[in-house]
Formats: sequence, C-alpha cells, structure tokens
Amino acid sequence: MFEDKIIGALNYFTKRKVEHHTDIYTELMNECKKKFTKEEMRLINKAYETAKYLHRNQKRNSGEPYIIHPLYVAYIALKELDLHDANSICAELLHDTVEDCKMTEKLLIKHFNQDIADLVMGVTKITNLNFNSKEEQEAYNYRLLLLAVLKSYRTILIKLADRLHNMRTLEYKEEPKRIAKSAETLRLFVPLADHVGAYIARDELADLSLKYLNEEEYKEIVGMRKDYSIKHQKEIECELNLLQAILQEEKIEGNIRASLKSNFSLYQQFTDHHKISEIPNLIRYSIMVKNKEDIEKLQQIIKNRFKVLEEYTKDYIKNPKPNGYQALHLSIPHIKFNQEGSLEYKVSRLTGKIIPIQIQIYTEEMFLINSYGFAALLDIYPNKTLAEIQQELLQTSPFFKALQENRKVENPFLFLEKTVRDLLSEKIHVYVANGAVYCLPQASTIEDLADKIHSKLKDEATGATVNGIEVDNLDFPLKDGDRVVILTKDMEIKQNPTLTLKKD
Repeated sequence: MFEDKIIGALNYFTKRKVEHHTDIYTELMNECKKKFTKEEMRLINKAYETAKYLHRNQKRNSGEPYIIHPLYVAYIALKELDLHDANSICAELLHDTVEDCKMTEKLLIKHFNQDIADLVMGVTKITNLNFNSKEEQEAYNYRLLLLAVLKSYRTILIKLADRLHNMRTLEYKEEPKRIAKSAETLRLFVPLADHVGAYIARDELADLSLKYLNEEEYKEIVGMRKDYSIKHQKEIECELNLLQAILQEEKIEGNIRASLKSNFSLYQQFTDHHKISEIPNLIRYSIMVKNKEDIEKLQQIIKNRFKVLEEYTKDYIKNPKPNGYQALHLSIPHIKFNQEGSLEYKVSRLTGKIIPIQIQIYTEEMFLINSYGFAALLDIYPNKTLAEIQQELLQTSPFFKALQENRKVENPFLFLEKTVRDLLSEKIHVYVANGAVYCLPQASTIEDLADKIHSKLKDEATGATVNGIEVDNLDFPLKDGDRVVILTKDMEIKQNPTLTLKKD
C-alpha cells in the first residue's frame, strides 16, 4: 500500500490526470472498490444516488449534468490529493447539496453520520445573511471554512479538490468570472494549499490562475519551458546519468527524476533581464532514497565531487517547513558540453556567476508529505486515527495554531490576512514610484499592493503601470522586483512612466 502511494505520486509528474472522462462514475467507483469495505461502498453509493437525485435538474456551464462536478471532486481528492477515507468521499459527493439543493445538516446526520455532515457544512457557503458587499460575503464564508478546519483538516482538502475541478473547467465561464475566480484562487487557495503541504495542488492552482490573469506571459513561459526542455535534453540526460552512476557506484538505492520549475514559480522569478536558461535552480533533480543515513552519505559524496554553492543550500530536514516539508536542497553548477565534447560549468553571460541546478534529496516518507501534505499522514501513521492526527496538528502546526489564536477575530478580512497570507514565508518585493519597497506574500496582486499602501487606495484604484506597461486589471499578479504605479480616477495617466528606484 505504502509503495503504491509513492508510485502514484511519481506518476503524477509524468501522466496527466483523468479529465472529461465519458464515465467518471465508473472510474471513481473502480478506485473506491480497491480501498473500501462493502459496508463503506454502500455508504458511498448512497451518497452518490442522493447527490444525483438532488442535482437532477441542474447543469454546469459546460452543459454537462451537474453530478459530473461532485464526481470529479471525489476522484481528484481520492487519486490526486490522497484523501482516502470513506466519509470524505461521501462528503465530496454531497458537498453542494446543502448550498444548491434542499439538503439540511439534520438530514445529513440522520441519513449518513455526524462526520459527513460536519465536512459538508464546513465547505458550504452562507448566502442568507445581509452583507455589505459580495467581497464581505466571500470573506465571511472563507472564515467559516477555516474555522471548520479546526474540526477536521480534511475540510480544506475537500475544498482544494473542489477548486481544482472548477479551475480546470474555468473556460466555460465568462471572462469577468474567470478573472475573479483566478484572483481569488491565487490570493486564498494557493496559500492554503501551501499551508497544508498540498504542493501538487498548489502548483497547479497557481499555474491555472496565472493562465487567466496574465495569459500573454503565461503562454510565453509555457513556450520557453517547452523549448528549453527540447534544446537542453542532452544536457539534462547527461546530468541524470551522472547522478545515477554515483548512486550505483556507491550502492545507494534511489529513484531520480528531473523537472523544471512550475510556470508560476518561473513567472515570479522572471524579469526582462533574464533568459530562462539563467534562472537559478531552473532544473531540479529529485532523489528519493531509503533512509536518512543515505541522505547524509549522498550529501557528503556530492560535496566531495562537485562545487556545492552554499548560498543555495537549504536543509529542510534539520529545519522542516511549517507545513511539514522535509528535504535536503543542494545546488551544484549546471553542466554543458564544450566544443571538444568535454563537460564544463555554465556561467551567466550577464553576471559571470555560475548557473546552479538543484538536487533535492529525501526519503519515501518525506516524498509523500512533500507531495500531499497533511493528507499523507494516514499513510505514514496507519495506526493513528483521524482524531489523533487532527489533535497532533492542532498542537504542532503553525497554521492550526494561528487559526486557534485568531478565531476570535470577527472581521473576516483581517482574519484571512492574519491566518493565511501573513504566515507565508515566501515573499516578493515590489517598488513604487517614490522608491519605497513593499514586502508582500508571493501570490499578491495590484489590489493587494494598493491595500498595503493605503486602504482607501484600493477603492480608488482604476489600474496601474507595471514595469512601464499599463494594466487595467487590479487582479494582475505581481512578481519579485516589479515597479508599480497605482492609477486612480484623479491621476493624469502618463504613458510609460519612468521610475527611479532603489533596491533594499
């Protein structure tokens, strides 16, 4: 079972997910039959039949029967997010029945159980209260969602599966809806996925958000990544073979794969002065070994054989990330072939510095946590119950501790800022016209910058210029080093403003 989880996670990086399947019900049930008892399967089938009946007259924007959506949410949570208890599957199938149909919490408890009812209610939006704006209503509902996480961490994973399917089918929405959903995903769901360690979901959500918020640069980055992979295939294979030979020579059992940084990660680092080939640690070689002793042995071997660039070295095993991520990150010079066919190090034409590649080393258990986050805890600790895992997270996770500390903060906007965005360790620095620098969470937009400068500016802003280019979309995602001028109705818009800025 444990080995199957690892193989499944590895396959994610080389094989596309099931999408637009002609019979997603059959696909889901086949997977469920591999994992659940007959009694659990009866409960899952009951949840499906209930959801199918309640959604019987509803259609998605694509024209498909609405039941397709909860089926996909259940499939994504089970196969891609590793959330694999029967109650979660039932809750995913039923997750929209209270909000969109006539299901109630009492009926969920009566016909299913309290746990399923709690999970469904945790992801259900409240619409029957008086709010001053749509933004306030959304913030209020996300505060409720996060408070529900204190009952069960599975709530946020169900919501991530829901958002993943909605983002994958966003093409069927009108453009204003696509932009609004993408901005919300970038500001809230990408950080949430990061906090619970669901890196696979985080990277896809960030990439899909970028696709709709800055389509031009998204397409450019996708094209550059593809061109780079083709052009440098020989070099990548050479480095892979070299690392594989070291493992064999030293009799270390390990699995190696090569990957490039995600589209959104590249967007955050890309500047007008960069070529994609000169971005540090663009290529990542991930090595999965059996135990920590092998990690220490391999670390010493790499340090003996290569020039390890200490400024890029990070030991997340001694100092894990708050979401549980553990791995040893070592950077060595990128290799290229010279005219004589010999190997040499690549050097940046702009800076003259060596261009590093990254080697990530971890164990099998670390790999599961690094891929799935909190969802992998049931696999790693099979003798622990969901309640025991929940209690440990409440006591040890900085994210859960922040939720508990801030639960009395009634202002939903402040609550979200304090518990989600302010906790992110990854930050970007953005510069404004007077030379001031603002430090923002990585997934920030022009609107976030305006709000950071002054709360009134967010309401008065009509657009901005980013690096001299006019942008009328306040949901435009910012990246490290951007130079921004916020435009308001009262401002005289100057084309291509020149900024004199200082770096901190």
